Formats: sequence, C-alpha cells, structure tokens
Amino acid sequence: MKRRVLIIGAGLAGCYLATQLQTSCDVIIITKGTRNDSDSMLAQGGIAAALATNDSPAQHAEDTLAAGQYHNSLAAVEQLVTTGPSLISQLIKQGMTFDHQANGQLDFGLEGAHRHHRILHANGDQTGAALTSFVQQQVQQIHWLTQTTVLELIVKEHQCCGVLVRHSNTQKTEILPADVVVLATGGLGNLYPYTTNDATVTGDGFALAQRAQVAITDMAYVQFHPTLLMINHHCDGLITEAIRGAGAHLVDENNHRIMATFPQQDLAPRDVVARQLTAWQAQGHQLFLDISPVSNFEQRFIGVTANLDRRQIPFRQTQRIPVQPGAHFMMGGIRTDLNGQTSLPGLFAIGEVACNGVHGANRLASNSLLDCLVSAAKASQTIKDGPNLLQPLNLTALALQPQRSGPITQVSVPSLTELQKRAWQQLGIVRQPAALHDFLNWLAPYQLSKLCPAQLTDSQLTVVNLGLCAQLIAKSALAEPTNLGANYLVRES
Repeated sequence: MKRRVLIIGAGLAGCYLATQLQTSCDVIIITKGTRNDSDSMLAQGGIAAALATNDSPAQHAEDTLAAGQYHNSLAAVEQLVTTGPSLISQLIKQGMTFDHQANGQLDFGLEGAHRHHRILHANGDQTGAALTSFVQQQVQQIHWLTQTTVLELIVKEHQCCGVLVRHSNTQKTEILPADVVVLATGGLGNLYPYTTNDATVTGDGFALAQRAQVAITDMAYVQFHPTLLMINHHCDGLITEAIRGAGAHLVDENNHRIMATFPQQDLAPRDVVARQLTAWQAQGHQLFLDISPVSNFEQRFIGVTANLDRRQIPFRQTQRIPVQPGAHFMMGGIRTDLNGQTSLPGLFAIGEVACNGVHGANRLASNSLLDCLVSAAKASQTIKDGPNLLQPLNLTALALQPQRSGPITQVSVPSLTELQKRAWQQLGIVRQPAALHDFLNWLAPYQLSKLCPAQLTDSQLTVVNLGLCAQLIAKSALAEPTNLGANYLVRES
C-alpha cells in the first residue's frame, strides 16, 4: 500500500518533492493560497551552482561558509554544492530552459559574496517563477488542496500522523491522516512591514512546529535584503542583487557611493550591506541604486523594469532606483538532519522553513532555490526508500475524531500593524538587548502559545503565528553570546 504524504506549501521545495514521490506515494499538496502563491514564484536573482568550467563545488562551498560566518554545517554545505549541480542538469535535460549567451553557453551571473559567475537565470530576473512553474508542470499524479489552512499537526504516540485543516470556502475543519507530513511553508517575512515575501508567508510552519514541541534552532538569523523598491515608505517589490552583480552601485542623494570603502564593496554579504544602508539612512540620507553602469538594463532585468514602469519610477531619466533594506529570508528554522527529518517522527521539513545548518548565520545569494531542490531530493529518498517511519496507527479512526468548534471572537491579539511596527524597531537589522526584552514583555500578556488555532479567524491566526515567530527570534537573539552574521546586537557598555 502506498504511503500517504501530505506536503504543506506550494513553492519550489514542496513541488519538487512531489515530482519525486508522485509515482510511489499518495501525495497531497496543501496550500492556504493558490498554486502560484509562494516566495519561490517571486525569486528574481537566480539559482547558484558550480557548473562553469572555471568553478568548482569546493569554491562554492568556501563562499557559502564565508557568507554564513562559518556557523554552517559543513556536511550540509557539502551536500548542497555537490548534489545541486546534478539536479539542475537533470532539470535541463527534462526541458528547463535557463538563459544562454550568444554563443550558446549558459549565461552565469554574479551576486554578492560570490567569487565566481555561477548564478543561472531564466527569463532574466524571473528565475523563480520560471523554475517553479516548470516543476509544477511535472506534478501530474497528485491531489491539490488550495485555499486550505493547516491549523495543527496531529501527534499520537509521539509521532506525526496527520494535520488539522480548515477549508477557506466553507470554514469547515477536517483531520487529514498521513504516513508522512512535510512542512515546506517558507519563511516569516510578513512579520516585518517591509519584506520581499509573498503575502501568504506568515511563519505558519514554525508555529505549527512549536505547538507540537518540535525542535527549532537559530531563529536569531533573519536576513534582510539590502534593496527593496521603496516608494513613500511602502515596499513595492525586490530589486534583485543581480543588478549590483552587473555593475550597479548603492549611492545616496549626493551620488556618494555608500559601500566604496568595504571589502567586496556593493557585493559584500547581505548582512554587511543592510547594516551600512541602515546606518546611512539613520544619518538622514536617502538610498538609491545607481544603474548607469549596467548595459542593456531593460533587456536583462525585464521583471524589474516592468515593476518600475508600473510604479512610474523615472529610472530612464535619473538612472537611479529608490531602495531600502527589508526582511527577506530566515536562515534558522525547524531543526532537521540532512534528509529533512525533524525531531518528531513522521514529520519532515524542507526549504526555508527548515534548518539543517546549510546557510549558517547569513545565506549566500541564490543558494535558496538550490536548497529547495537538494533538501527535497534528499527527503524524497528517505520517504521512498527508508524503513517504516511510523508505528501503525488507525488512521481511519483518527479522521473520524470530533473536532473543536471554531472560530470564536473573544480573543485578544495585537493588530498586525502594531506587531510589524514593533518587530521592525526591536527585532530588525540592528538590535539591542533592552529592546528585545521590551518586545517580549509587550507580547507576553497575550499568551499566544495557549490560543487554540481552530478557534481563531484566519486574520487572528496570522498574527498569532507571526507573534510566536517573533518570540522565538527575540529569545534566540538574546541567547547568542556574540554578534554573528544577521544577528547584530548593540550591547550596553
């Protein structure tokens, strides 16, 4: 009998896992939005892999470790850089098309903290959408459950054996039994008012794991991307790092080059650039990306150009784009081994929601899509080929269990706007221990961990899940003895 696998999340990690399992398992993908709602679809920069003749996995590993401040797991990095190229080659053989040079060779781009041109792009700056859509087209033997929110992991006899869901169209709750549950829910960017993340990315996987007492690690390490398009204090999309790789410079209103004195200058690691831009902004300066050195900008960055035109940014006249740092990626997450297994039998985690140590304290640019493929591929091998993962349970009886009635309105939670404002001020790019304690003290009276998800509205659940993530970030940041990568504390003297 086929194993029943529930995959939570419609991004690249979850969909690629589904392609690997669809012939051997009964697979269901559950997403609270549509098939197109994920950070994977928004990824602009590309996917990193040592496929060029002058490059090697060892050099890719060195760059990954340096960017991660050597907080990485060596085994996880080795697995990423050695397994990734073969997976990309397989996708190319299956028909995935990456951008090529005029001579027919793959066109490798350069991004921050990479010493070599090793970034593959598709449709210019629309790699994530092209790659995720291609993988989704290969998913043909599974069942989709869209507009469906996972409320809780079902844990019986110390193993995960299903999920409790709520269908958005009917508001009815239902238990879905499973032999294996895989969290591929992405990050938590919407904890912050400025983020590159899709609106559906609200820390759900971390909150599900915490409620089930699954091990979580390294939550202090939130990456802030240096260049979000900012108009009147509102984020209107990502300005890919590949533009700086093509020669653009970060400047202020006086055209002063902000990163000129730093090693690697505009292509320094993201934590370094984000902190410098924040400091520059605090001095009253405006932030811009000077694109005048970039040849064929509109042809190379089609998606960014279209977005700038939609927002009526006069970049052709000024050759500048207004930018600001914003929340981008979570390096920490649900602790897993190299095969995606969590501390709870029957539960796997892959992609951004998981932490096997590959990204360390600061993710190297364009390693995220690669990690989606690698972590999914390794998890699929364990799920397909491993021994029985669980003890036999009566899953039919489990599905028939009565559910707690939902939603009620007598729940006190902070507003999303207030939570985001405080998170930006106190859990942002530069932190202070006193501010972290103040944040935890502000959130404590709400007792978020005691609230029952099935008794919350969708909007309340979003705030609660993000609030639980915020508590994890603050506590993790305070527990770190030294500043490292994306966790930067200004400590009292």
